[in-house]
Amino acid sequence: MSGDVHAFLAAAGEFLGARPVDHTTLLTEAAYLAARPSDDADQLYGWWRADDGMVAGAFLRAPGHDPVLSSMPDEAVTALAATLPTLPPVGVDGGLADVAVDAWRRGGVALTEQSRVRLYRLDRLRAPMPPPGRPRPADDGDRDLLVSWYEALMAAHPGDPSELAYVVDDPLSYGGIVLWEVDGVPTAMAGRSRVVEGMARLGAVYSVDDPRHGDAAFVAACAAASRIADDVLVFAGAADHTADAAYRRWGFEPVVDRVLLAT
Repeated sequence: MSGDVHAFLAAAGEFLGARPVDHTTLLTEAAYLAARPSDDADQLYGWWRADDGMVAGAFLRAPGHDPVLSSMPDEAVTALAATLPTLPPVGVDGGLADVAVDAWRRGGVALTEQSRVRLYRLDRLRAPMPPPGRPRPADDGDRDLLVSWYEALMAAHPGDPSELAYVVDDPLSYGGIVLWEVDGVPTAMAGRSRVVEGMARLGAVYSVDDPRHGDAAFVAACAAASRIADDVLVFAGAADHTADAAYRRWGFEPVVDRVLLAT
């Protein structure tokens, strides 16, 4: 284990990068923290080596966020639970949830599923007829507006730990925010992560009034991401049938569920 994200990437980066879709959360958070280092003592990174010396599992706890586990063998989950019994709440792949519950139960910690999100991967973008307007990349001149939209997003989702830098400043630095404009006035935004190991994930979407503008910004951001990334991903609540229908309509297919386990 280490408190240094660069040591983590040096040790576990190849393992994570071999399956970038499955490991999207760890890869994007590690890339962000490597680009914008934090001295927060709350961060923690770990990796597990199999008998052949190869890394076969990893976890990451970004500052202010719940830890997330990669795919890993059952014995790695058991070792992690024995080493860090107070680590939860933890985010795991749906297929690893029962293993994690059992591993922490052995140490006297009872975990249950608190929430579930579904990861979707873009197969072939099927862009709908957009509403009036056009997309354009956001730039530094849009920052004040984007900050106000970020504040509105956080007010609507008070439990979301996303930082201003993660949602606004970092994406601005690599052209990762698309605006939808009507008559030259921005009405919506959609952001994406950095491209890591050929993978990019869509993130924050906000529209001022008309949700169709948010959809249009999202689809435009998907189109832009698909030109530079092999895998374009997005998360949605596993029970969000409206999002599920929209993503499938636009060409996304479900890949895996991620589950948050907590006491």
